[in-house]
Amino acid sequence: MHLTIHTLPIIRNEIRTYKSLIKERDKLINDYEAPFKTFRNKLLEVEEKLELIKSPGKGDGLGGFVQDSADKYNYLIDKKDQLKKSIVDYIQSNEKDYLEDLKHWDVRIATVEYYLNKMDALDRKFIEDFYYNLSKTQCMERYNITNNKSLYRKADNILLNLLKKD
Repeated sequence: MHLTIHTLPIIRNEIRTYKSLIKERDKLINDYEAPFKTFRNKLLEVEEKLELIKSPGKGDGLGGFVQDSADKYNYLIDKKDQLKKSIVDYIQSNEKDYLEDLKHWDVRIATVEYYLNKMDALDRKFIEDFYYNLSKTQCMERYNITNNKSLYRKADNILLNLLKKD
């Protein structure tokens, strides 16, 4: 899904911010997934410790039970349950907002990609060089443009023609 853009200032701004939009989306994803990683790592630690402990039903060889092992086993089972509940609680309280924010950034990124993909290869290369890859003076040198106004005019003309096609 993408947005339809009708005006030059908006398409210019969206293309200019494209790389930043991707960084923002990636930060959102990392911020959302960080607690999951923490919970998963703790859960894995608990599960590893549980496997190392003998079952609490094992005897101590004297007809009694090893109480320390049973207590530790029960503690780890409780900790495992708490971690699973924490994961569920985190999802329930954060997933809706996360998905709405993610959709917002995904739509803006998809919009820029839609318009970039509609350009022919030479125009797209110029726009990418102009907005992302080169400084303005490097862009002027590469495309044999003698002044700033002509450079900006060329970019605007490419974008205006793109808007007319849509």
